[in-house]
Amino acid sequence: MLLLVLTLLGVSLFFSIFIFIGMLLLIGGGLLLAHKYPERYRNKVHYYLQNLFIVFVSFFVVIVLIEVYLHLAQPAFLELNTSIVGDLTDFKSQGHLHEQSFLKEKGAFRILGLGDSFATNDCHLQKNYHDFLAAAFQAAGYKHIEVLNAGIPAVGPGYYWHVLKKYGDSWKPDLVLVGFFVGNDFEEFEFIMHRGPFIREPLDPWRRWRGYLQFRNFWVYKVVKGKLIITQEKRRKAQERKETAGDREGSFSQQTYLDVEKDRMWIFKKGRKADLDELWQKSADPLLKIKKWCDRRQIPLIIAIFPDQFQVDEKLRQEIYQTYHLAADDFDLAYPNRFLQEYCRDHDIYCLDMLAPFQQQEASQDLYKIRDSHWNEAGNRLAARLIFDYLTQNGLLRQQAAALEKR
Repeated sequence: MLLLVLTLLGVSLFFSIFIFIGMLLLIGGGLLLAHKYPERYRNKVHYYLQNLFIVFVSFFVVIVLIEVYLHLAQPAFLELNTSIVGDLTDFKSQGHLHEQSFLKEKGAFRILGLGDSFATNDCHLQKNYHDFLAAAFQAAGYKHIEVLNAGIPAVGPGYYWHVLKKYGDSWKPDLVLVGFFVGNDFEEFEFIMHRGPFIREPLDPWRRWRGYLQFRNFWVYKVVKGKLIITQEKRRKAQERKETAGDREGSFSQQTYLDVEKDRMWIFKKGRKADLDELWQKSADPLLKIKKWCDRRQIPLIIAIFPDQFQVDEKLRQEIYQTYHLAADDFDLAYPNRFLQEYCRDHDIYCLDMLAPFQQQEASQDLYKIRDSHWNEAGNRLAARLIFDYLTQNGLLRQQAAALEKR
């Protein structure tokens, strides 16, 4: 009987801590009855535990078989063709940066842009800040400057370092521009592989396989959860279309977008500054590695801090405060930006904080897409202008052009 109990508890803990607690209550209830009424329940408890064992272990075996099938067969619904694993195929799947990106004309000054979905947002329309930055150089007469956009959506600084280490010398940059999104880059320093839209796994094989001790790391769990989230979001958006007659439909439903922004807000809470500091101490190594990589090649590194819409849009901010009953005085909107600026000063990294200019400009025009968190065309244009001004005012283009002539 002891073996049955231990097996049941082990299998239930594999699924979740809540199921484990529920199993403890079920087993405890059965044992309590057997102890209090031994003549009536002692024999029944054994069969009761056997049935629980058969049900849970059978379900476990089915889950494992489905998981093995997903790994071996890799069916189309996993959409593994959209995987992001730190290879050149990542960029090819986005429609930019093929092998010719490694070719560089003699005398060209190349800016390598690293970033997440902000770097690829509206790239297909040539309305991304990288596109507007390149156009600004051309308009100002900097004919020899080119901007190489190596951004990939849904990644963070860990990925930037991974691809820079792997392809940086082949790209031959003269300046590295890193876009750091306050909204989620503090939490995405580790390079996590994306196996399609639903499955994310650590790069380290040992950590990846060790994760299979928990059901939430199984592909089957991640796919089912992802599909349910998509289905729920479709229902929410359909309901909103009925209620608003399709007026100003956003990328997310209203409720989902408010939830996303609210979850990101913890880094601005005054009472959680110590948590952000601790997270940074554990995670920020990729930025320092990027800095060292640039220093060894004597090229500048610029970190451009992209503000979250919550920091910029007063109307959105007030809506979140009211919806979730939050107090504005509990938040310091500029603390993460100041924190990152101080880090850059300590490590001699050029840093452009866009928060204040975006806050000023938002008063007269929308800079973000509707319920999306990414910039619209006006936001991308503003970001490009701020980067252009920062580079020229700090003499970075002139310094690097002179260095090119000496090579």
